[in-house]
Amino acid sequence: MSSSPWLPFLQQLQPRDVCQRDGFPLVEIGGETYCSVEYADGLIGGQKVIGIAEGDGGQIDLLFANGQMMPLTCPCCGGALHLKPRTLPEIRVLLIGRTLEGFRHGEWVGTEMPPTRHPIFALQFSGTEDRKDRTIEVSLESVRRIVARDA
Repeated sequence: MSSSPWLPFLQQLQPRDVCQRDGFPLVEIGGETYCSVEYADGLIGGQKVIGIAEGDGGQIDLLFANGQMMPLTCPCCGGALHLKPRTLPEIRVLLIGRTLEGFRHGEWVGTEMPPTRHPIFALQFSGTEDRKDRTIEVSLESVRRIVARDA
């Protein structure tokens, strides 16, 4: 029996760089490949934000209670957040004292033709506000750059 003529097309539609367990994007860190959500959850999941600092080039860094730091990077370019601009004081009011409750993922699609596509990694924090108001979308670069504060 011959294989279906659709098989090569269907195989192209299957994402190859996502975690088979949960569909989150895979990330390469230090030459190793990890499921982005499993990696981030193991380091900062369930942690309380205890500090927020402005780093190089206006980039905002979150400091968690366990000593891990995570930069907030733009989903479209991996640099400082600029798509939904929030000031440093606004982000401090929004996040300090909140717990990182969960993660989501999606895709940022540019407006040019053909559109540029980048995976989005979203951080969802505790609170009573609508979920969209306490969720920050970042690039996978944020996950790659989670580090211990003293590292």
